[in-house]
Amino acid sequence: MKVELTMPLIKRLTLDQRPTGVDAHGNLVFAANPSKKDYIVYDANQEAPPGFGVKIARKKTFIIRRKIHGKSIMPTVGNVADFMADGGKAPLTLARSKAAAMALEMVETGQNPNESARKAVAAEVTLEAVFKAYREHMRTRTVKPASAETVRVIDRAINKFKPWGWLTRKVKEITAEEVKAKFLVGRDIYPVANEQAFRWASAAIAWHMGTEALNAAAANRSPMLKANPFTILVIDKMYPTMQQKETIYKEGKKRNPLSPKKTLGPFLEAAWSKGQTNDNLTGVHFLIAMLLWGCRKSEHAQCQWGELLDADQKKVTSHVAFGDDEYGDHVFFYGTKGGKNHRLPIGPMSVGLLRLRQTAAKDEALKRGFASHSRSYVFPARNKFSKTGHYINPDELRHAIMEEAGIERLTNHDLRRTFGALMTSLQVPEVIKGTFFNHAHATVSDRYTEAEWDELRSWMTKIEQAILLTAPNVYNALKPTHWPPIAAPEPHVCKPQKPRTGRPKKTTASSTVAV
Repeated sequence: MKVELTMPLIKRLTLDQRPTGVDAHGNLVFAANPSKKDYIVYDANQEAPPGFGVKIARKKTFIIRRKIHGKSIMPTVGNVADFMADGGKAPLTLARSKAAAMALEMVETGQNPNESARKAVAAEVTLEAVFKAYREHMRTRTVKPASAETVRVIDRAINKFKPWGWLTRKVKEITAEEVKAKFLVGRDIYPVANEQAFRWASAAIAWHMGTEALNAAAANRSPMLKANPFTILVIDKMYPTMQQKETIYKEGKKRNPLSPKKTLGPFLEAAWSKGQTNDNLTGVHFLIAMLLWGCRKSEHAQCQWGELLDADQKKVTSHVAFGDDEYGDHVFFYGTKGGKNHRLPIGPMSVGLLRLRQTAAKDEALKRGFASHSRSYVFPARNKFSKTGHYINPDELRHAIMEEAGIERLTNHDLRRTFGALMTSLQVPEVIKGTFFNHAHATVSDRYTEAEWDELRSWMTKIEQAILLTAPNVYNALKPTHWPPIAAPEPHVCKPQKPRTGRPKKTTASSTVAV
């Protein structure tokens, strides 16, 4: 169908009906289009280049069709709505002008201009563009979308390349030798983070190349990006083996779990004392919960009180629950690092800790108001202006406790490693270990049979007791009331807080006493 296009006519065209001809008065005749099949109406206006028209589909688009060397080429000129929103010349005038330029390019090159543009973009893609596209893919993919923590890890990897100016560089211009040289520099300074950053870069480029290869195959052309410079690290075996990593961790003292015989008890006793001063209670409970549950800080930080959630909210929200009909007292982590949900039983002394948290939560609600964003969280943020509403970073508090307990090295993740070391000393079966640690390779679910759940609860109680028996004062504070207390030394007393440095307070005339 070829008629003189106008914007009112284009707006009138729909998939419900399609034009079939012109009546005696020159008006278009329409017929039903029950299959809603796409169709094209070509422009008969003298200003329009031959082959210019509008395609009516789910979206209306201007097109230009030419036959070059016996092959029909029909690129899209643009979305009709975009031309209407331009605000300059009349939409049809703009579209006809652009189509004419594209027609000339097709005649000169014999290629689809849109495909040429896509090829140019694929060839000129920067490392930052690849990273951002891969990050978005990981975050939004249907199967196992990346957790918030994984997205943060990718962001940290991206930032590693920023100081070198690599993010704005085209991937095709980064050489294998450059990759090797930069990798060797970082390997000696921060081996773990260095390897992680380069592996993420390699994965992002590999994903981009896979997507580009599919696009190239569909367009019957060769892929524009043909090599991943980061694969040289695999080819030359530059990534450390697991044995080498363990040696690095040991020599560099990167992994320092608390020792049940030496440091675990002093750490807990010092932490418990620290919780009684300077609004540290939430942070202390946060750290002790990490020890008792063996979890990552990103998992339990977001926990909310189950009784404040409805049944649907509980399915998609990390929370703690008391007296659940199916699982009893437990904690549920939603969308963990491995992309899986994770349900854990909690022992009687964890329940004691959480009951203390509830008391603190009531005080917090009275202080900040029951409508406070932080009220629903087990570990609320100390700052009422917090965007998340929950506690996030215990680093400063952890260092203060380390100083009190005389511990030189300890990371947040070392608390999780401490839980693992206790499991090993108690000879916890490997399948139970994998379940508690929620490792990506373990077969872990948030659904269990009654027998499986009973076994998990039994082991969790044993681990909990093994941890807290090293700190008698903490044990006695958290044990159920019907349990007998154990002999305990005098509670740890924290050193007086050092006065804060800074300018001295201003004195006023009224506060000055004449002598």
